[in-house]
Amino acid sequence: MTSNRKNRFKPPSILEFQERFATEEDCARFLFAKRWPNGWTCPRCGGTKSYPIKGRRVFECANCRYQVSVTAGTVLHKTRTPLRLWFLAIFFMVTDKRGISSVGLSRLLGVSQKKAWFMLHKLRRAMAVRNGLYKLDGFVELDESFFGAPKEGGCRGRGTAKKKVLVGLSLTKDGKPRHLRLKVLPRIDRAHLEPAVEETVAAGATIKTDGLRSYLGLPNKGYRHERIIAAETEILKELRWIHVAISNVKALIGGTYHGLGAADGKHLQAYLHEYAYRYDRRHRLDTIFDRMVVAVVSCPVWTYRDILGKKRIDKKAKLQAA
Repeated sequence: MTSNRKNRFKPPSILEFQERFATEEDCARFLFAKRWPNGWTCPRCGGTKSYPIKGRRVFECANCRYQVSVTAGTVLHKTRTPLRLWFLAIFFMVTDKRGISSVGLSRLLGVSQKKAWFMLHKLRRAMAVRNGLYKLDGFVELDESFFGAPKEGGCRGRGTAKKKVLVGLSLTKDGKPRHLRLKVLPRIDRAHLEPAVEETVAAGATIKTDGLRSYLGLPNKGYRHERIIAAETEILKELRWIHVAISNVKALIGGTYHGLGAADGKHLQAYLHEYAYRYDRRHRLDTIFDRMVVAVVSCPVWTYRDILGKKRIDKKAKLQAA
């Protein structure tokens, strides 16, 4: 017999979801409620009174006449894609623990693979920003991992040419996994590890690691450090949960995204943010969609150039220089 807990926290079916958001107006109303839960506020003057512009889904401030839509200034800024497609993309992305590839999403939504890829990366950006609001605390396990196909004749271990990733996992008082963070690093050394740990782990936490000497400075950064110096089998036993998490994220990237080819290898950090976002909310799949929509409307503008890592061109400066 299925437990009440599982029934209570499972996500809605696709039919239930589509009934809930049957029209563009349903989606727009939901975005409005999540962006302005305490009522509309003008982003320019702070006014609280507005008038809807009929037929345009835009609100005009009664004070300064500034017009703004529910997506303006967010990661969905100036989107021409219907909100229903965005909502479906979010639903498929967050309710399946395996995620969804751009090829799979393009088939489900009836859009091009390039558009699906673009949509997913915008959503990953919202996940990354949301993850950045919280640090691991309490009892934390840290370890390093390596992602990517090995090069023929290349080094193994920490000298490998694969992508180096710092993995952090916080645990409950009874030793159960809570929250996960993964960060790509140029090198596994003290100069890169310590800033990454400070960025992802709250001061005062107890950190358990293997015997890597690069972690020796953690007590000077305000952490309690437990260092395990033992055989590899003993380390695997002591850091069991973090190695389970590493195995799962590698299975996701190898399965759903087919290992990330050369074109997407530079976006590894975005895929790791996606996995961590779902992992942290894995026990509340009934609310994960709503929370993701909050993340979307809270995330600043993120363009195609930003995704590709290209510098923005200042058109005014360019004209002046000419």
